[in-house]
Amino acid sequence: MDLQAEKLKLVQAVLNIEDVNVVKAIEEFLIGQQMDWFDDLSPDQQASVTRGLEQADRGETITHQEAIARLGL
Repeated sequence: MDLQAEKLKLVQAVLNIEDVNVVKAIEEFLIGQQMDWFDDLSPDQQASVTRGLEQADRGETITHQEAIARLGL
C-alpha cells in the first residue's frame, strides 16, 4: 500500500464532502486519535489530577481571586 497515495485519496474525499456534520464527525474522530497529555503523566501525577477533578465535581473549589488573596499576591 502506498501511504501517500491513500492520504491523497482521503484528502480528496474530504474536500468533496458538503455536509458540515460529516466534516465535524471526521474532525472529532481525528482529535480522538491523538495522544492525550494525561497518558504522558506519571501514575502519581495522574492520581493528583484525578483527585483535583473529583474535588471540583464536589464543588470544593475557590475562585482565582480567592487563590490570589490566600497566596498574598
